Amino acid sequence: MSLILVLLITGVIIWRPYFAHYFSINIVRWSLLIHATAAIVLIHAILIHMYMAFWVKGSIKGMIEGKVSRRWAKKHHPRWYREVELTEEKAPELESK
Repeated sequence: MSLILVLLITGVIIWRPYFAHYFSINIVRWSLLIHATAAIVLIHAILIHMYMAFWVKGSIKGMIEGKVSRRWAKKHHPRWYREVELTEEKAPELESK
């Protein structure tokens, strides 16, 4: 979300017909550099999410619903899976106290 805001602000600064004459050439040049860098990073982030959605089975459900199966978590993130298991094992102990 923050990259979209960066693109919006720098895009307004470099929008020649309307706003560029309000800013110095140095600010316009830096805005061009920041705008291009933010766009490249955002495009890569989108491509990574597309890769995950189509080629890593079970990932699209996690992206849409915010939940993954235990099997998926154990396979792709074993340390996180162990942490969740430990907290679930401790939960009944905490409730009984």
